[in-house]
Amino acid sequence: MEKTLPLLDRRTITMRWGDMDAVGHLNNTYYFRYMEQIRVEWLDSIGHPIDPSGVGPVLGSTSCTFKREFSYPATVVVTTEVEKVGRSSLKLSHHFYLAGDDSTVYAVGEATLVWVDYQAGKTVSIPEPIRALLRAAGAEA
Repeated sequence: MEKTLPLLDRRTITMRWGDMDAVGHLNNTYYFRYMEQIRVEWLDSIGHPIDPSGVGPVLGSTSCTFKREFSYPATVVVTTEVEKVGRSSLKLSHHFYLAGDDSTVYAVGEATLVWVDYQAGKTVSIPEPIRALLRAAGAEA
């Protein structure tokens, strides 16, 4: 049985014609672009946009398991759940659905974000306001 992870966010992305590959499916690289876009939007929405002069996340690792293909036209729903919280890292899980069908998972992605001081190039602790949001979502932060 799959464990339920604390939900942080749920966003939609409209698939564009040019997002398809030669066989008419969402190109595999776009899953990673979609995950990146929704993470950036989530950070913006919680008041922690990417600021190259401050501290923020860099991508430590990412992966995606493809289960079903999306075909144009499609509105893709991507959820963001908390997998694990460390001192300076946050592992997220992303589930991809077709809008209107929350029962069929099309793909599952993962991303590990590592908080750094961009200028110093050194890891830092996840900021307390973000930890508070993670705790509010039910994550052990």
